[in-house]
Amino acid sequence: MKFFTEEYIFDHPWHTVVTAAWRKYPNPLNGSVTGIDVLSHKVENSILKSERILQSQFDIPTWTSKLIGFSGTQYSHEYTEIDVDNRQMSLLTRNLSASRFVKIDEKLTYQPHSTEPNKTVLKQEVSVTVNLPAFADTCEKAFLRVYSKNAKTGKKGLEWVVTNLLQDNNNYQNV
Repeated sequence: MKFFTEEYIFDHPWHTVVTAAWRKYPNPLNGSVTGIDVLSHKVENSILKSERILQSQFDIPTWTSKLIGFSGTQYSHEYTEIDVDNRQMSLLTRNLSASRFVKIDEKLTYQPHSTEPNKTVLKQEVSVTVNLPAFADTCEKAFLRVYSKNAKTGKKGLEWVVTNLLQDNNNYQNV
């Protein structure tokens, strides 16, 4: 099992970043997410709870496809809670595709910065477990390299969504 943890600070208030995170896909900087289906959403005790299935498309090496039968189309289950009162958004995502061979658990948490209220802290945590004994270490390291690269792209994509939200808000105010 391998782990990746990182924090990132957005120069935007929590409510703006959370709104953008909820609307993150599609965006031109992250074309891998090709579909989202909402399984459920409800509000309990002022907390929005949602479950979604995300469909993503990844270019993968031919040998990987032959070894584990993974075509590059990935389905993931995402569970989200947005607690407005405590100003926290948490997303838990687990892959569904190829889960016999690889388990990827991701947790994202968005909270206001502790000392700068107009900033938001994103904490990313991921664990990767590959169930192919002869290849586990190599595959887990490779998954984390790809995840690290994709995490950077994801943050840029979220910044793109924030910029567009702010532009839309300005356009509405000027009407």
